[in-house]
Amino acid sequence: MPNPTVAVLFGGRSVEHEVSVISGHQAMDALDQAGYPVLPIYITKQGDWYAGEGLHNLDLYREQTFHAAGLKNVYRISLSPDRSIRQLVVHPGVGGGLLGGKSPKLWADVFFPVIHGSHGEDGSLQGLFELADVPYVGSGVLASAIGMDKVRQKVVFGSAGIAALDCIEISRAEWETDRHAAVARVETKYPYPAMVKPVTLGSSVGVSACADRAALGEALDLALELDGRALVEQALTDFIEINCSVLGPPDRASACEQPARTESVLSFDDKYKHGGSKKLGRGQAPSAGMAGLQRLVPAPIGHELTAEVRAAALAAFAAIGASGVVRVDFLYDRAAKRLLINEINTTPGSLSYYLWEEEGLRFDQLVAELVRIALDRHESQRATVYTFAANLLTR
Repeated sequence: MPNPTVAVLFGGRSVEHEVSVISGHQAMDALDQAGYPVLPIYITKQGDWYAGEGLHNLDLYREQTFHAAGLKNVYRISLSPDRSIRQLVVHPGVGGGLLGGKSPKLWADVFFPVIHGSHGEDGSLQGLFELADVPYVGSGVLASAIGMDKVRQKVVFGSAGIAALDCIEISRAEWETDRHAAVARVETKYPYPAMVKPVTLGSSVGVSACADRAALGEALDLALELDGRALVEQALTDFIEINCSVLGPPDRASACEQPARTESVLSFDDKYKHGGSKKLGRGQAPSAGMAGLQRLVPAPIGHELTAEVRAAALAAFAAIGASGVVRVDFLYDRAAKRLLINEINTTPGSLSYYLWEEEGLRFDQLVAELVRIALDRHESQRATVYTFAANLLTR
């Protein structure tokens, strides 16, 4: 029996657009290697969807003049929420010389979103997949939404007994109404230094360490330009970062890593610019993505702390009801000798394949396992009954 066709979605209307393009191509290369037919689906920064074989070429996205609509055999498409429409809807007269031509029939057996951040990792795209009744890789609507919300996930983790730093949430409306009161609320609760983060962004975008009131104001200006909510928490000064991936079901934890930092906080540049280039199948990548981050794998933290991290990662995965592959990021407070969860990423950069390679699971095997999990979940959902004969409309 031939392998199912897998549609890989990447790009997206998100500040992590470029990161997603890299991760998406890494996933497509791995699926190619695993023997799966791949349908690339590129979502522009404006939210337009394009599909076609010609989109699987990373070099294209490095060009300033790149426009998907100008590529041969690439089509502007949509996924209908109507579950009876089992093909991608091709927009007439757009892309690939379709004007006056015959509309191609495009479809996939499994949808594989590799979109980081807004409108892709936050449950919105997963909701579309649920309405369309298609198998898809990764966490469902609720787990994806919780995984994108750094404040709400702390509540969920706390209820599961997983320690996390306390935080204050500040909305854009509160900041615009009374900046002084918002700053006073922070300073009353936390001494400096403080950390400011947009609540629903990833890749360290908009994250700032603040040593004083002026820096706090600048950090909140930035975070609340990028997001409608920001969180503030007390910054640790003597700590190490430890990450661990979880794959499931069945749930299992990967090796641990200790990322290298060039600043007081692991920055976007640390994650995506300091690792150099890496050739990925059909194109030369501008970056190796998260796989290019300087890191120690396995993390040199000893067997006891490694076991604690892996157990906490598995508990976090279960707490939000995740599926597929995630990365769970921790902070180890060396002064207090305590492990704190920082956040969970339901669509991690590079799909954390480098952590699974350390466990003997190759990238092509990882993506094959993710496709299997997606198909198994969709098959299980077929047993759910969505109708109930109540006779409320009969006389």
